[in-house]
Amino acid sequence: MKKSTLTSILLTAIFLMASACGGTSSSENMVTLRDAWARPGIAGGTSAVYFVLENPGSQEESLQSASSDIAEATELHRSEMSSDGTMSMHPQMSVPIPAGQEVAFEPGGLHVMLINLQRDLNEGETITLVLKFKNAGEMQLEVPVRME
Repeated sequence: MKKSTLTSILLTAIFLMASACGGTSSSENMVTLRDAWARPGIAGGTSAVYFVLENPGSQEESLQSASSDIAEATELHRSEMSSDGTMSMHPQMSVPIPAGQEVAFEPGGLHVMLINLQRDLNEGETITLVLKFKNAGEMQLEVPVRME
């Protein structure tokens, strides 16, 4: 193969790879997480995970789902107090994270619900949680189990 043809092929490949990486910079799609913790729980029961999500970017992000191998089901929930004073939980299809803001997952509000725990969750242990975002992709974290 001629040197000029090989050079053209290589330059085309580099251009295509660079184009595929274009678009919004990675810092635009970055979500950070802090203060994660999970409640202790018993096998067959439930637990909840809490944390704060920060979106320093200029575009809205949203948390689409969560998963963990510790539970049969992992869901995004919001606890709300009704007018008659009873607390109820409502599954969330997604949770928006406005640009330049933070969203707290905390007791009595948003949380990740761990349903039908596969084993006991004891204080001092850690569990793996995977969060899936609309733009930022997946984030895997180790969450400590502790009392509030």
